[in-house]
Amino acid sequence: MLDLLLKTIWLLIPAYTPNNFAVIFGGGMPIDMGKKFIDGRRILGDGKTLRGFIFGVLGGIICGVIQYYVELPFSINLFSSLAISDAFILISSLSIGSLTGDVAGSFIKRRLGKERGSALPFFDQLTFLIFAYLFAYHLSPHFTTIFTVNIIIAGLIITPVLHFLANYIAFKLGLKDVPW
Repeated sequence: MLDLLLKTIWLLIPAYTPNNFAVIFGGGMPIDMGKKFIDGRRILGDGKTLRGFIFGVLGGIICGVIQYYVELPFSINLFSSLAISDAFILISSLSIGSLTGDVAGSFIKRRLGKERGSALPFFDQLTFLIFAYLFAYHLSPHFTTIFTVNIIIAGLIITPVLHFLANYIAFKLGLKDVPW
């Protein structure tokens, strides 16, 4: 069980980290360029920026490439079981899918009338992961070799828990205004 948990977290680092990089290095021009959708609401809002998306994807890819070269004593060096070009495709698709899912989640939340920063439990925590899985499944021929059904399911179960825990800690440390 611990092995499955460690493998899942390790493999999802390229999907987990892009949003952090987007927050740290983001800002500037919003992806929607301030435009509104046909419902009169912003398409995405100011929180989704071009710079954040680009640096978020790059940050996730950098983390994944570092993982490729890191030797661990556990049996979780699964990216390194692939050729670097195949690993790069898998890592990139997880990273791009993650932020695309985050953007899609923002679009849907705006349609539901939710404002930036408002909570939509489980939706907020899983949209990015589902898109990461879908992108990697469709773009990487090695997705199903590395991401077993157990790892996919474990990711869907542990991601909301990790997300809630990380946000609560950030809130307690004064890094976030809300605990979600």
